[in-house]
Amino acid sequence: MIRPVSWLIALLILLPATAGAQQGVSLRIDEFDGFPWGTTEEEVLDRLGEPVQADTLEGGVVVLAFLGTIGDTASIAMFAFLPGQGLVKGQHSIAFDVSEDCVALFRAMRNHLLLKYPMIVPVDRSRNDSSNTFCAAVVDGDAAWISTWEDPQTGAQALVSIEAGRPRLNVVFESARFIAWVEDPDRPSEPEP
Repeated sequence: MIRPVSWLIALLILLPATAGAQQGVSLRIDEFDGFPWGTTEEEVLDRLGEPVQADTLEGGVVVLAFLGTIGDTASIAMFAFLPGQGLVKGQHSIAFDVSEDCVALFRAMRNHLLLKYPMIVPVDRSRNDSSNTFCAAVVDGDAAWISTWEDPQTGAQALVSIEAGRPRLNVVFESARFIAWVEDPDRPSEPEP
C-alpha cells in the first residue's frame, strides 16, 4: 500500500533548498555580492553609493571599488563592467603582511566558497619554493596558492588566490562573458569613446 506523503515530510524535502537560499548557497556562479551578472553600473551605485575609486581600463572596462567585507573580513570590493554587458567580474582584495597568518586567511576564504558552492569541487594548486614559512615566501615571490571553482553549466569561475610576490589575498568571481572577453584576441585595447 502506498501512503500519501505527509505535509511534514514534504516540508523537510523543501527545507534544504529554502535554507540554502537564505544562507547564500548556490549551484551556479552567477553573481557577485548579490548582484547578478549583467547588473548595470547605475544599479550598483544606487545600492552601494559612491565608490572609493572608479577607473576605465583597457577595452572600456569600468571598475568601481568600494570598502566591503567577505565573511567577517574587511576588503576592497571591485566591480567590473563591460560596455553593453553590465557586471561581468567581481573581486574582494584583502591585504596581509608577513606577520599575519595568510594560510588561515586563505583557508577561511576557501571555506567560504566551499559553503557557497557545495556542489562544485574546486581545483587546488599551491607551491612554496623556499624554506621560509608560506606567508614569508609569498612576500619574497617564492610561494603561491589558488583554489578554483568552475560552473559546469556556464564556465563562470570563482577562485581564492595568493600570488607570488603580492601580499594580498583575492576572492574573484568571473562570468563566462568576462572569460570569453579576456580570451578574445580581437578585443579592443583602448577604451571606447
